Amino acid sequence: MQPVFLHLPLDTHLPRALLAGLCLLLISTTVWAANAPEEITVEVLDTDLYLQRFHAEGEHLIVWVSPGFGNHDRAYDVARALTRHDIEVWHIDLAESLFLTQGTNTLRALDGRYVAGLIAAAHRLSGKSVTLMTRSYAALPVLRGARLWQQQAAEAGEDYLTGAILFSPELYSEIPPLGQPPVYDPIASSTNIPIMLFQAGKRGNRWQLDNTLDQLQSGGAAVYLKILPGVTGVFYIKDTTAETTAVLKQLPAEIERVVTMLKRVPTPKTVRPLPATRTPDQPGLDITLQPFRSSMTPLEIDLYQVSGERFTRKDFTGQVTVVNFWASWCGPCVEEIPALNRLRGTMKGKPFELVSINYAETPEQINEFLNMVKVDFPVLLDQDGSYSAQWNVLVYPATFVIGADGKIAYGVNGAIEWDNPEVTGKLQALMQQ
Repeated sequence: MQPVFLHLPLDTHLPRALLAGLCLLLISTTVWAANAPEEITVEVLDTDLYLQRFHAEGEHLIVWVSPGFGNHDRAYDVARALTRHDIEVWHIDLAESLFLTQGTNTLRALDGRYVAGLIAAAHRLSGKSVTLMTRSYAALPVLRGARLWQQQAAEAGEDYLTGAILFSPELYSEIPPLGQPPVYDPIASSTNIPIMLFQAGKRGNRWQLDNTLDQLQSGGAAVYLKILPGVTGVFYIKDTTAETTAVLKQLPAEIERVVTMLKRVPTPKTVRPLPATRTPDQPGLDITLQPFRSSMTPLEIDLYQVSGERFTRKDFTGQVTVVNFWASWCGPCVEEIPALNRLRGTMKGKPFELVSINYAETPEQINEFLNMVKVDFPVLLDQDGSYSAQWNVLVYPATFVIGADGKIAYGVNGAIEWDNPEVTGKLQALMQQ
């Protein structure tokens, strides 16, 4: 980087405080520029992949594959901090670099060829050992890429991939109809590289963690786990809790320790066979009411409202009850609130009840949200998320419609227009049961 000079006339007289401020500004600008990433292009499979390189002089490199959700500010901050621990970082938004539509369906569909090529390119161009790092649904193409690299490396006699660091991985090949357990992608049980798993304690997939561990360990992977209490998303810019702030502060040093640990664990030179795949039953979220296909029955509700009052329901017969699971950080959840308000108004005076259950937020967080957004129905607290897990809720919003006979008639994975005439007609028909 070229030095920056401030030119002032010799007879300029500036207050000492102002001069000091200018000096600090120049110093901070110089430091920021020195830590700024370098945009590089890496050719993989005759395709130019664009990524941000955070250079460091150490012997280790992290290939950080982003799922592409939200901005990269926190990831870049952590990457810059890692360079001060002598760890180089290559950060790539794979879908963006391939000019693909951003979204979970894209990540589910990506095979491992580009990630395997990035692993090889990182080592070829740097000579360093490589660790993969990712979060959410990007764990699927990352693990597929690791497995493909193992196959290729076995033939070439190479051994420089140390393993993977996964933050709250989503390893589902599909989101099943509401009320049913998740369907794991075959790569989950066919992975045997060493893995460090950081699980956000308040993320929606927290209560599927046991199943995720079972899947990974069944393939022979050595899995190390750390749960992050009070954290919704380490790299989610709106998660500003004290717990998340503390994790971010400690994370670079923790990743350095993890990298050292994974390097000591041998990466198998053979891969596990992939089980047979099948076409997903449901490729996306719902756009309208779907008949409920699970055998589960409504669970008793015994929770506190955000106002502090206790709310209980044991018997759901005699009226139609809509139970909506949501969170204030969930964009689609917030978008459907006005429609739910209108639905409640439309059903006023009829045998109908609408209740919502907030996932894993504090009363303070919810009240702050309610001061900004009008909600005309009861808001119940599921502060640790365990109650939502009992209903097999995997995505938010998720809504159950219970008929007057006390049975769950419809379910919705996603946000819909609740005051749509087709929807209200179905709800009114349930009142006749």
